[in-house]
Amino acid sequence: MSHSLRTVSLREELVQQLVYLDEHKFSILDRGTWESPAERAEVQAMIKSYQETVERILSGDNDVIERSMVLVGSRVSLRIGQETLKDMYRIVIPGEAELDEFCISLWSPMGRGLILGCPGETVTIQTPFGSDEVLILDNRYE
Repeated sequence: MSHSLRTVSLREELVQQLVYLDEHKFSILDRGTWESPAERAEVQAMIKSYQETVERILSGDNDVIERSMVLVGSRVSLRIGQETLKDMYRIVIPGEAELDEFCISLWSPMGRGLILGCPGETVTIQTPFGSDEVLILDNRYE
């Protein structure tokens, strides 16, 4: 990544993400759009893992940053399936999602599959239409 934790704006953004998750966790989990109790439990575990990761970053664990872990605000370059087609998406909170702008929600199947991933990892994205193998090519937090 091309930033340092000493950057005030990065620290502020990460703190704002923790506040957002803390304030909205119950409404996110109770919003009734989850397909099953298992999917709700997956989202709950993801929230906890994300919060713990951001807290480690804020406490000075630079290993997480050095691995270029996908966070909310990341611009992620991907290869979807076996195609040579490459796409770049930005992971955002739901109110900022705009597919035409390649901004996908943290809670979308793609967002949930990519969050906390690292370049070089292949993740399986589950959608109502099936699953896709997605290779994370690059990640930049801007």
